[in-house]
Amino acid sequence: MVTTPPVERSQEVLNALHAVLETKDPARWRAGAPRWLLLDGLAGKGHLLHGSSRGDLSAFAPRTPHDLSPDEFSKRTGVFAASDGLWAMMYALRDRSRAARMLNMALQVQQPGGEWSSMRYFLSLAPRDPAVTDGRSLLSPGFVYVLPRAGFEQMPPYDWPGLGTVREPHWVSPDGVRPLLCVPVTPADFPLPVRRHDAARVDALCAADPWGFPWLSENGA
Repeated sequence: MVTTPPVERSQEVLNALHAVLETKDPARWRAGAPRWLLLDGLAGKGHLLHGSSRGDLSAFAPRTPHDLSPDEFSKRTGVFAASDGLWAMMYALRDRSRAARMLNMALQVQQPGGEWSSMRYFLSLAPRDPAVTDGRSLLSPGFVYVLPRAGFEQMPPYDWPGLGTVREPHWVSPDGVRPLLCVPVTPADFPLPVRRHDAARVDALCAADPWGFPWLSENGA
């Protein structure tokens, strides 16, 4: 897993964030500033984020996701969202026409003194075409919707064998939700590594060891 890239949050960036919030217009974001930093700032203001390949959505209805993780929270029927910009971007940028599966994670680990670590991330995509070797090539432009937090419940911290107590920026609402605004994102906006894997192999390993995430060899297969 990797952590958030270091970046300076200048007064100009903070002013641009305020302008986006005031006008609900992502075009007011500061030119040249990382787009993920805008999403991070929106989450920091108490909003939640939902990534999608579509930019024409006016409402989100509850659904039951396909999820391989061992917890029950991720299998609920509802509208899912994240309080972390980079995690939401993973869902926005995945090209479903070329990527059959996605393995992803954003979590913090509880430290001995009770404080939480910085966010740790992981992203791997399984190509539909086995000839594809570059995970980043399976990304395409998408959209991150900004949602109100009211009605959402965060996933409680839990114990991960070998890691300890962890928490995820993972939220769900049992009811439909209308977004506040929509932020376009591109693969160039995503600053983290993107690995690739074989979907059938990982599915089999997951069934044998649900806590063995991410079930990948060193070469990413």
